Amino acid sequence: MIRFAWLCLLPLGIVLTDAESGRAQETPVASTPFPTATTAQVHRAVDRATAYLRTESAEWLRTRKCAACHHVPMPLWALAEADRQGYSIDRKYVTETIESLLGSHEKLLATKIFPNPHDPPDPRPQGRGLNMGLPFLAIAARSMSALEPEQKQSLNRIAAEIVSKQQADGSWEFFATLRRPPLNESQTTDVAWIILALQGELGPDATEPERSALAKATAWLNAAPSADLHQDKTLALWRGVRFNQPREERQTTIDALLKLQRSDGGWSQTVPEPRSDAFATGQTLYVLSVAGLTSEHPALHRGIDFLVATQSGDGSWPMTSRSTPDGSPGSAKLLSPIICTASSWATLGLTRLVPRNQ
Repeated sequence: MIRFAWLCLLPLGIVLTDAESGRAQETPVASTPFPTATTAQVHRAVDRATAYLRTESAEWLRTRKCAACHHVPMPLWALAEADRQGYSIDRKYVTETIESLLGSHEKLLATKIFPNPHDPPDPRPQGRGLNMGLPFLAIAARSMSALEPEQKQSLNRIAAEIVSKQQADGSWEFFATLRRPPLNESQTTDVAWIILALQGELGPDATEPERSALAKATAWLNAAPSADLHQDKTLALWRGVRFNQPREERQTTIDALLKLQRSDGGWSQTVPEPRSDAFATGQTLYVLSVAGLTSEHPALHRGIDFLVATQSGDGSWPMTSRSTPDGSPGSAKLLSPIICTASSWATLGLTRLVPRNQ
């Protein structure tokens, strides 16, 4: 059984300010689209990516002993999607890891992203907030082909914890000075992820407090001022699909995302960013695919070409540190969290658009 240390508190905010050494990797700049990728090249790219994600996630759990969203839920989700699309993955690792996280109440507590009532109260401001590892874990778990009864019960506990931390206005605590983009980018992106997690948990037996929490969160997000974040647009489109919004109403967001594609075929996390990256490109391709677009669409095909051409030799994708929410320059010394997250998104996008079993 995997044990998790007390250091796992805010999954992305802490690790992106880690003092460990690490050299920034950069995506090559291209003023024109990259060469067209063949189906075989995409398949090889996904095979390398899934091998990287399995190894990177396992090593993080072994050395960090922390169920952080960037190194556990995101890779598990990407591996599950690859498996569903016909790619060969280490199913034993995925099954055993999900069991180690959700197999019992004790295992859920051991992740240290779920509050343990026996631990001393956290006096810091973030102690009042919701650990965002929980919504990501719920979304990742629901991507699995099957869950055991006790694992489903753990997801019910996560849903109850999410509801218990909701504020009166329908939002959740957000401590911008302690967060790092893009995984925890803003209060609106956090609430969007929480809505997606709650929606996945609310079946016919959902309690009235859970249904009310989802309705209040949706109302808060719909009324929140737009920050014009790229991720806000992708998550808005995904929510539209999940909540059966009519296609004509989603088309405006689809068109806006397509318009933001850069000349190299990729997308960037923010408009001022100087280059495309795998996080924004993979996320955009995945969500556009969920919305019904296919690899036959010229824009999505160029996005696939970008990802295949920019993959690193170890199966990951290069990333750099983004600025913090207060505008300070990115200063992350440990880049593996953002690299692992971006590689998960790239894998999700590629496997959805170019399945192995087609």
